[in-house]
Amino acid sequence: MRAHRNHRHPQIYQVFDLEQIRFSDTDHLYILGDVIDRGTGGVDILEQIMEAPNMTMLLGNHEQMCLSTLGPNNEVGARNLWRQNGGMTTYQELLYHSTPKKRDRILRFLSGLPDSLDLTVGKQNFHLVHGFPGYDHDTRIWGWVEPDSVSPYEDTACIVGHTPTVFLTGRMEENSSVWHGNGIIDIDCGCGHLNAPHRRLACLCLDDMAEFYVGGTGLEDIT
Repeated sequence: MRAHRNHRHPQIYQVFDLEQIRFSDTDHLYILGDVIDRGTGGVDILEQIMEAPNMTMLLGNHEQMCLSTLGPNNEVGARNLWRQNGGMTTYQELLYHSTPKKRDRILRFLSGLPDSLDLTVGKQNFHLVHGFPGYDHDTRIWGWVEPDSVSPYEDTACIVGHTPTVFLTGRMEENSSVWHGNGIIDIDCGCGHLNAPHRRLACLCLDDMAEFYVGGTGLEDIT
């Protein structure tokens, strides 16, 4: 099924299939972090984002683990934490298969990423963040949403990733879908969990809140 939509408006997508959402030069794509790890191709996607004038990426905890391991302010134990969270493919790609110039360029890009972003679309205010809409950096990239979580910002819808929506719905045998809570919208539909049959990529159009999906079981891809 294909949806006809206006391409002039901003969208949010965590990990994306541009053909599926008919992305054009007049769209703007906001990516909530965690582009790398748990599979191949993350570095290539980073380079695509870096070259695109109409893509804005937020810092996710996986990008933070990369910086903490390979960046100038590396931390003790960071590599082990990154490895435990699926980062070895990215680690090897950057350290052994990339030129120093390419690696430094990517690390500089990651170090400049914001950990949150505020937008207004029409009359609706949005706060974009990878983890949880909190008041410190660690919460914004590592924080988890709970079923009873509430937006801390008045008249603002917080759009988050990081927490797979199945943890909020408990619907383990259904295709994962965008979760709408009390002022918080979670778009992490488990795409990073490679062995989960119902994992999907999710995209949310901020003008009309249309949801787009890639993956899962069955033919449903748009709601």
